[in-house]
Amino acid sequence: HYYITNNLRMVLWVALIVLSYIQSVHSQNYDLHFKNPVNTVFSTLGINNELQNLIRSPVNFLRDQLLSYSQQSVDSKDDDSKACETKVLSLVESLKTEESLKFVDALGKPPSGFLNGNTVLMGSYDTCTSMIKSAGYGSNYKPCKIKALMTMGNNSVGGTPLTWTVCFPQECRGGNFTSLKQGLLKIINSRWDPVHIAESSVVTTCDTDYNYSAGSYCAIVLISVIAFMVLVGSMWDPVVMLMTSLKVAEERKVLVNSEEGGAVDEIVPDSPAVQSKPVLDPFKSSTLGEVLKCFSVQRTVGALLNTTTKEGQILCMNGIRVLSINWVVLGHVYYIGLGAAGDLVYINTLYRRNTFTFTWNGLPSVDSFFLMSGFLVSLLLSKDLAKRGKFNAVGYYLHRYLRLTVPFLVVTLGQGFLAQIFIRGPFEDILNKGSENCNKWWWTNILYINNFVPWNKLEICVGQSWYLSNDFQFFIVAPLFIWLLYKSPRTGIAVTMTTLVCSTVAAGVITYGYNLGPSTVFDPNAANFTDFKLLYDKPWIRCPPYLIGLLGGWFCFKNLDSLKLYISRLRFITRLLLSVVIWITTCTVQYWVTFGLHNDMLKKTSGEKISLAGSVVYETFARSSWGIALLVQIVSCQCGLGGIINKVLSWKGWIVLSRLTFAVYLLHYIIIQSFIVQLRHPFFYKPDYEIAILYFGFLGMSYLAAALLFTCVEQPLTFLERMTYRK
Repeated sequence: HYYITNNLRMVLWVALIVLSYIQSVHSQNYDLHFKNPVNTVFSTLGINNELQNLIRSPVNFLRDQLLSYSQQSVDSKDDDSKACETKVLSLVESLKTEESLKFVDALGKPPSGFLNGNTVLMGSYDTCTSMIKSAGYGSNYKPCKIKALMTMGNNSVGGTPLTWTVCFPQECRGGNFTSLKQGLLKIINSRWDPVHIAESSVVTTCDTDYNYSAGSYCAIVLISVIAFMVLVGSMWDPVVMLMTSLKVAEERKVLVNSEEGGAVDEIVPDSPAVQSKPVLDPFKSSTLGEVLKCFSVQRTVGALLNTTTKEGQILCMNGIRVLSINWVVLGHVYYIGLGAAGDLVYINTLYRRNTFTFTWNGLPSVDSFFLMSGFLVSLLLSKDLAKRGKFNAVGYYLHRYLRLTVPFLVVTLGQGFLAQIFIRGPFEDILNKGSENCNKWWWTNILYINNFVPWNKLEICVGQSWYLSNDFQFFIVAPLFIWLLYKSPRTGIAVTMTTLVCSTVAAGVITYGYNLGPSTVFDPNAANFTDFKLLYDKPWIRCPPYLIGLLGGWFCFKNLDSLKLYISRLRFITRLLLSVVIWITTCTVQYWVTFGLHNDMLKKTSGEKISLAGSVVYETFARSSWGIALLVQIVSCQCGLGGIINKVLSWKGWIVLSRLTFAVYLLHYIIIQSFIVQLRHPFFYKPDYEIAILYFGFLGMSYLAAALLFTCVEQPLTFLERMTYRK
């Protein structure tokens, strides 16, 4: 019996495969030979009665319990629920038709590893979606998910999410299976001791046939226009260059007298007549030609691959950008996979691993971008003020808005309105929520207010875009701080530091007042995203690294050259000791920010209470500490104290990849989601080797997609902007 029980599913699958084969061979005599197909398979395989009962028992159990429930409180059920129950009961009452067999085959069943957290009862997505009326079935079937929180007895599996995929006919969709759902819950809670599921935790969703909306058509039109411009521009560029060469060659022909006294046309490149002929550039002859030139792939790819550097560039930031975005992608691989996780118990073990803290606490990676953004804005704007003595507000804001918004709009329309139409699979509910959010709130993206609107809900269109809203909001107010720093350094420093202190204090006060953890991972009210809405995406909480970057950029503008000169005059041993002290200190601070929460995670996974005082301290100082440490490291690299670290971070190969980091940030999320959505099995976090392969695959695909977005959208915008300024 032990052997039979553990191999029950395999035997059933073999039986169904054999049944399908026999059906295909004897299709003409189906009614004669297969009055009961399952019995025929049993007899063909020589399966005894005891094993037949074991195979039949799950379906028979479900049938008997549903029949029993359906006879109770019949009058209290609405007509839709009755129709749903009638259809389902007709399918499970007997296994005599292909439709009923496929229904059972597509039904999610308890998988192996259930006690290890594999609580995703998948079923067969492809079998379910193939059952449609046009193929001869009685109804159109769609996968539906019943999600709930499951508790087992009094021990460690409490609160485990359970996902059950069922293949429901059209009679049961649209919320019409409420009573059936209640019946199934009663069966589980009364018969599957010690498993218990609270009805209040149950959420049901069904796959939907999405139609093209106005947003979908806008996405198609925008992408088509861009593709057309790229195609025409890429064809126009070499054709016109060839025509230019032929025209120039024609104009440079010089008539030369031959020895016989005749005349021939001969090209004499070095003659004065040739040198006096102008070389025409056909692109300058019309505005259309210049616009098409901007979209030429030959030119945009050349701009992407250009590694020429200029004096004064902060090359170490290229490496920091790339490493930071790679860190972001790593964290999102694990985070997005949770929506389809099939090894929840192992995830608990994974969180207890010290090295894994680097993955789940990858939040400082975003602070690195805030720091670098503030630093560069301050440095460049200070130089501009020193050169021109004034601030070009229109150019400042318009350049930034267009550079961010056009690529962002392409991704918003594609991810929000096209993805759910073309990317279908067992876990497509991961995409559906984002699509619903975009239908309501897409306009908050182009206004960069999606971290405020809606205020009391977490309904962001393009989930990772909260960062862009924060960054643009910082960019709007940055000139005020920079102007004060330039005109009155003491006043500017005082205002910036006061704002910085107020932000850090606010983070601590909110953490204490709402009894929050030191990170979103420790949110005691994670279902409502309390930590995210109060702390994670709000500019008055996330601004410390940006403010530190503003101070750092202004400092380098004023003092970098003199600081370089001073350090260059120090003795070698002094520079070496200073460098060692700086890097050990800053790396220690960054280690605390990243790995300092490991003990708190050990407490969380063990069910112990996390210190509120420790949470307040971390939320108050972590972002500022990371920003200061990274700023010191950047300045050290610029002053000659970076050593081998600066050489690695300033490697020219980073230049190309760093140009793609913005596009990678926009695109990596939907690339990971597309993979998870289409999985035909749960997502497993073990072994590490498999996750590493997936991670590098996602990373490579993200950079390839980013290169496409850069060459077709970002760089053409840059060329168009330069063309406009020239005019």
